[in-house]
Amino acid sequence: MKRRSVLAGVVPFLQGGRWLDQLLLVNQGEIVQKRFVGIAEGETTEIAVIDDDGTTVSSEHEEQLGQSPAEISPEAATSLRETYDSIRFHVTVNHHNGSLKVFSRTGLVEYRTSRALYSGTTVGDHISFQTSLLNSDTIISLSCLADEKESLQRRCRVGVEDPTAE
Repeated sequence: MKRRSVLAGVVPFLQGGRWLDQLLLVNQGEIVQKRFVGIAEGETTEIAVIDDDGTTVSSEHEEQLGQSPAEISPEAATSLRETYDSIRFHVTVNHHNGSLKVFSRTGLVEYRTSRALYSGTTVGDHISFQTSLLNSDTIISLSCLADEKESLQRRCRVGVEDPTAE
């Protein structure tokens, strides 16, 4: 058997494995950081960062965000969009060990997410979630949200009303 034949059979299987991971396996982990940025004219401004050490807010947005940069209202997002070409919301997840080691992600991964999912979670939450098929670094839905790892399930009721709302 020629080397090319072997590679032709293995490469699609590995790529299919990545799709299988995103379609069938639920990612699980703990949120260790939340942050959002504003982008204007190619320049990125870090607006707020929330982690175990506390909350850091850009001095130019302290008044606008008030006491809750961890929960961005639709009105605050609209106001920020007047200043920036776009705003992006990110959560960093420390993946739980588990599921199939072949397909599961491990360690810390920063994901892009919607404003609603950003606002509906807090640092320290344990989540089960799905990522986009087209962009594996984007969380598109939560399957479960729990305060403790032991309480986390593959599926449960999640209190985020519209997870895709920007």
